[in-house]
Amino acid sequence: MTVPNVADTLIDRSNRLGADPKNTNFAGGNTSAKGTATDPATGADVELMWVKGSGGDLGTLGTNGLAVLRLDRLRGLVDTYPGVEREDEMVAAFDYCLHGRGGAAPSIDTAMHGLVDAAHIDHLHPDAGIAIAPRPPRWHP
Repeated sequence: MTVPNVADTLIDRSNRLGADPKNTNFAGGNTSAKGTATDPATGADVELMWVKGSGGDLGTLGTNGLAVLRLDRLRGLVDTYPGVEREDEMVAAFDYCLHGRGGAAPSIDTAMHGLVDAAHIDHLHPDAGIAIAPRPPRWHP
């Protein structure tokens, strides 16, 4: 029996979640997984995160739709964070955290996936949640 690698497991999970419209709308949401791989340049093990790239669809996600980032570099961005008023500038910095060649462009949600201390994250956009999210709260005395 072979053990599936992190990317294959993430793709399988993403495709199953994206296949059901009750889970997420088309192209909505992001999934990620963290693991260790060998850096081909140094031969050392590095912690990586595989995350659905910008604009991809969970239901049809393949290897080329993943961004692979070094967690040490991604987490190091907290030291250069310029503040809320310039937060969007951080997305361009994700390109300097990429590992390997090819893959998708990291999405704006990449930082959240990297900073949450969990090996697997499924951030979905179900239509039911989207429908009630913008509603103002109703207070009853």
